[in-house]
Amino acid sequence: MRKHRLVAFFLLTFGISWGIPGFLLLISYLTGSFEVSLQRFSPLSYLSIWAPAISAFTVLAVGGGGTAVRAYLRRLLHFRFAWYWYVAVLAGLPLLKLLASALASTTGQPGIVTPTVSAGAFLISAMLVATQGPMEELGWRGFALPLLQRRFNGLVASLILGVIWSLWHVPAFFMESVMTGSMAGELIPALVRFFAGTVALTITMTVVYNGSGGSIPLLFIFHWLENLAYPWESAAGISYMNTVITITVAAILIFTLSRRYLGRQNLYTDVTPGVPELG
Repeated sequence: MRKHRLVAFFLLTFGISWGIPGFLLLISYLTGSFEVSLQRFSPLSYLSIWAPAISAFTVLAVGGGGTAVRAYLRRLLHFRFAWYWYVAVLAGLPLLKLLASALASTTGQPGIVTPTVSAGAFLISAMLVATQGPMEELGWRGFALPLLQRRFNGLVASLILGVIWSLWHVPAFFMESVMTGSMAGELIPALVRFFAGTVALTITMTVVYNGSGGSIPLLFIFHWLENLAYPWESAAGISYMNTVITITVAAILIFTLSRRYLGRQNLYTDVTPGVPELG
């Protein structure tokens, strides 16, 4: 862990996320003595989703002890950066989701609908969403991305992280297909769209990360807004139009801001600011 922090992080993340639940599922199947639930908001789902954060802190603690962990935790207070990054995330993401739903409606697909959920129910759902997916950013962007950007430019680092992030989600797709009875003809196109959309989303998140000086809280908010099921959307989950817009935004950013935030300059590469290199 001290010499190969990035490799250790990825191995731990995959091992915790899918190794432990997979082992428990196998034991449950062989013995029939207990049931294993991977449903959303179940204890095992939290273990899987929090694995990137658990892995990051584990590697930090082993490599640098409490000093490294405290230095990393101080980054969670980084809220001072240009105001337009707040606008881009807080206003940009909901507007892009609204645009995707509107475009879906014009093509005859289920798109914008009249909200039926109460404000209270939506608030509770939003709070629950914040306890899962956004926590990944303590590992993916807070730990892995800066280390990748030490070796590669921002775009290449984004492509590598995007592919790994996509692969990390694959078992969840197969689990969902088993529970819903989906056929391979439905699963494979969904996986292709997901990989393309996730890699594109990773590029956008890298631009925001570098532009904000490596703000983990802003990426937490980004992930939270990305995962929300907005009350005016016809259905939660992956949609064709969302993927198209995500890829389009990433392409625009590559052509307009690549040199500034996806090249070799202006990259944020600190994991534990102020602490000597841990190897």
